[in-house]
Amino acid sequence: MSNTSFNEQKQHLDNLIQKLNGLIKKLPTTLPCGSKDGPLAKHFSDHMYDAAEGPYFTFNQSWERVFQCADSQKEYLIVRGKYGLDLVQAYIVHFAKIPGIEANNGLSLLAQRVEALIALIEAMYCFEYMNLPCN
Repeated sequence: MSNTSFNEQKQHLDNLIQKLNGLIKKLPTTLPCGSKDGPLAKHFSDHMYDAAEGPYFTFNQSWERVFQCADSQKEYLIVRGKYGLDLVQAYIVHFAKIPGIEANNGLSLLAQRVEALIALIEAMYCFEYMNLPCN
């Protein structure tokens, strides 16, 4: 991967993380808080990764265990607080900084996961909780 491509991917991911942070901060207070025994805490608390497989493998494994579920179940994953999406964002930020995450297009794949989470939050935030039109 060229330095320019790496820097562009890193900047794109950083922009997405900032957008995600803004959305998380704007979540309605009517949403429940995540629990320390919930799926987000269970799968997004451990920042260790499999050195043989690489950091994206570990990140993606956690992601799929939580977010690869029926659409009707995803709304229950949008929770606030220390054990909610704040934890998921911290996990994303941590893995985005690990040397080697860019291997095998890991930065781009990580960005795709963040984009999917942003889309999920925007869909719920706009339609279900605020009755606002989505752009």
